[in-house]
Amino acid sequence: MLHLEGLRKRVIKYYFIMIIITVVLFEGLFMFYLQNYYYSLAEQSLISQATYTMDIYEGIGMESASFENKVYNIFEKGKIGSNTNFSVEFIDKNKNVILDKYGIRTNEKYEYDDVNEALKGNNKLTTYSYTMPGTKEHVMSISVPIKVNNQIEGIVRYSLSLRNIDRTILKLACFFIAAGMIVLMIALLLSLRFAESLIRPLKHLKQFANELAQGNYNIKLKKEELHDDEIGDLVRTFEHMAIEIDKSRKLKEEFISSVSHELRTPLTSIKGWSETLSYEGIGKEELDLGLGIIQDETERMISLVEDLLDFSRLSSDRIRLQIDMVDVTKLAKGVVTQLAVKANEKNITLLTEFKTENIVDIQGDKNRLRQVLINLVQNAIKFTADGGYVVVIVSQGQEFTTFTVTDNGVGINKENLTKVLDKFFQEDYNKSGSGLGLAISNEIVKLHGGKMIIDSEKGVGTTITFTLKNKIIESI
Repeated sequence: MLHLEGLRKRVIKYYFIMIIITVVLFEGLFMFYLQNYYYSLAEQSLISQATYTMDIYEGIGMESASFENKVYNIFEKGKIGSNTNFSVEFIDKNKNVILDKYGIRTNEKYEYDDVNEALKGNNKLTTYSYTMPGTKEHVMSISVPIKVNNQIEGIVRYSLSLRNIDRTILKLACFFIAAGMIVLMIALLLSLRFAESLIRPLKHLKQFANELAQGNYNIKLKKEELHDDEIGDLVRTFEHMAIEIDKSRKLKEEFISSVSHELRTPLTSIKGWSETLSYEGIGKEELDLGLGIIQDETERMISLVEDLLDFSRLSSDRIRLQIDMVDVTKLAKGVVTQLAVKANEKNITLLTEFKTENIVDIQGDKNRLRQVLINLVQNAIKFTADGGYVVVIVSQGQEFTTFTVTDNGVGINKENLTKVLDKFFQEDYNKSGSGLGLAISNEIVKLHGGKMIIDSEKGVGTTITFTLKNKIIESI
C-alpha cells in the first residue's frame, strides 16, 4: 500500500531542508562578505591616514627638535586631518600620549597591542580590532612608528569606532534575514505545490492498481493530468500493462473456449461410436467406420495435448533441440507426401519446388523442423478452399536455408498480421485448432537462429517464409 501522506511529508521536509540550507549558506556567505567589505574600507582609511601622517612628519625637517616639538609643529600648521571619524594620538617611546586630535596633552599611558608592536619597530601596517574595556565600544586602530635615520622617535596612532559600521551591518543582516524568511515561505508554498504534483499521479496510480487488483482492466487515466516525466511514463506503463493483461485474459478465455470445443467434439464422437460399437449385430463395414473415427479423433486429441505441452515447455524455457544433420530435401518431400491424402480430400494441389540445386544438409532438430513444416502446410490446407493449391518452396544460400509455404486460401486481415504469431490467437474461432501452432513454430524457428515472416491478403492467399541457419554450431 502506498503511504501517500508520508511521501508528501518527506518530499516537503527534504525540499524545505534543502532550501533552508541554501538560504542559510547564502546569507552566511553574504554577511561574511559584507562585514569584510565594510571592515576593509575602515582598514584602508586608517592605513591611508597613518601613511599620510608619516609622510608629513618626515617632510617637516627640524632634525634637532624633539619629537614633542615636531608633533606640535605639525598640529599648529593644521596638517593633521580634520576627519572627525578618526581619533589620533601621538605617543612617545614611553607609551605616553603627548598629543591627541584636539591638541591636548593627556600623559595617558597606552598599553594596546598595536602600540607595543609599533614600538618594536614593526613597519607592517596592521590594524587591530578590539572592544574597549570600559565603554564596550568596538574599535579598530593602527599604530605606526615614526622614525628618523631609522631610529624610533615616537608613534602615531589612529583609531576608528566601528559602532556605525556594525549598526549598518546589523540593519543589512536584519533585512536579509527577513528576505530569507520570505524566500523560505515561498519555498514552502512551492514545496507544497511540488509535492502535490508528485502525489497526484501517484494517487491515480494507486487507484489504478486497486482497480486492476479487482479485475477492472478497462479503467482509463486522465491524460491531461499526466506530465511528460518518469512518473508519467510509469503511469502510462501501468495503463499499457492493463491493456495487455486484458488482451491476454480475453485470449486465454477464447483459448479455453476453443480447447473445450476441441476436446468436446472428439470426446462426443468417441463416446457415441463406442456406444454404437457395443451393440450386438453391428456389421463389419460399420465397425470399421466407427473404429476409424475413434482413431482419428484420438489422434486429434493427442495433437492438441502435444501443442499444450510444447506451449508449456516454451513458456518455461524448457524446450531443448536435439541437433543433428537434417536432409532438407527429404524433409520437405516427406511432409508433402504425408499430407497429400488430406490435400486430395479437398482436391487441393500440393507441390514441392526446389529453387536451389544440390541442397546440402543443415544442422537442426529434425523432428522439430518437421513439426514446423507440417503445421504450416496443414494450416494452408485447412484455410484453402477446394480446388486450390499449396506450394512448398525450398531455397538455400551460403548461410541460410529458406522455406516458403504459399497458398491461395482465405488469407488474413492486415490488422491481424502482427497477431497471428501470438499465443492463443485465432482469426476464426469457428475453425478447429488451439491457436498455438504458429506461436510454437515461430519459437522453434528462433531457436534455429532464424525468423518467420507472414505476408497475406484477405481473399487472395497467404505466404509464410521462415529461414534457418545452416550451421547452428561449429561442429557436431
